[in-house]
Amino acid sequence: MVLFGKSDVCWNEFSHFKSILPEQILYFYKFYTQIFINMNKKKKKRLDEDLRLVIMNENTFEEKYSFRLNLKNLYILISSIVIVLIVLIFMLIAFTPLKHLVPGYGNIENNSYVIKLNRYIGELETQIETQEQYNIALRKILIGEDTTVYSGQGGNNTIKSGQGENDNKSFESAQNNNLLKDLKIETPLLGKINKNFDVKTSHYGMDIAGAIGSPVKAVMSGTVIFSDWSTETGNTIIIQHPNGILSVYKHNSSLFKEIGDFVKKGEVIAKLGNSGTLTSGPHLHFELWYNGIPIDPVKYLNMKE
Repeated sequence: MVLFGKSDVCWNEFSHFKSILPEQILYFYKFYTQIFINMNKKKKKRLDEDLRLVIMNENTFEEKYSFRLNLKNLYILISSIVIVLIVLIFMLIAFTPLKHLVPGYGNIENNSYVIKLNRYIGELETQIETQEQYNIALRKILIGEDTTVYSGQGGNNTIKSGQGENDNKSFESAQNNNLLKDLKIETPLLGKINKNFDVKTSHYGMDIAGAIGSPVKAVMSGTVIFSDWSTETGNTIIIQHPNGILSVYKHNSSLFKEIGDFVKKGEVIAKLGNSGTLTSGPHLHFELWYNGIPIDPVKYLNMKE
């Protein structure tokens, strides 16, 4: 049954109902069917009607641009633009990280990239925690509060002065390391050496005498991991260098660097003093450590008395 077609066709399809339907109903049906058909014709005519869009100069009414179009083409153009925008938005969400912002888009914990990133962060946190424990333990031994230094790889090296042949061998092995054979460091302070490195007396460094206020310099480039006061060593600063090397500067009158500061080789980091209880006069107690083992700094310095 066709409701919106040719009026004659519609009427002929319903002609067999004449005998059973009242005449008024058949009349209204034919009347309204014709109205709908006319409306469709007018609508189709409007869609196919050619229009012209003109852009004119407001002052001179001069025509600048003009476009020919009709409603059908305009509807097609708008629909095409909408479809293209929908496709672009879908691709933007589906193939970029923006998809993670869409509620309900899978469990982010199952994303392989996030899993790798979390694993990497966990490893970094473990390394940082281990390094902090190493630094804390090393600070204690360098300022005389403890005798155990953690290696940073989970083991530990215990320094026991004058406890036998095994301890001397560990110091000798550090001194003979290939890395240290070519090590050259800056002189921390120009002055006279009062006391040398001596493992047997637990003197793990060298004492350099000088005038109070003389500049104390960093022997290598590195990062400050300790810069504070200690009862026994006074104003002390410790610098972490590459390849597991540490340098320690004790009994200063003042410190110029703080924890976390990066210093260059030869840069002034403190002033010579006589601070702390373990001192008998103005001097710098300088220590050099390699992987938790103290080494004799004289072998790597060019001291001028």
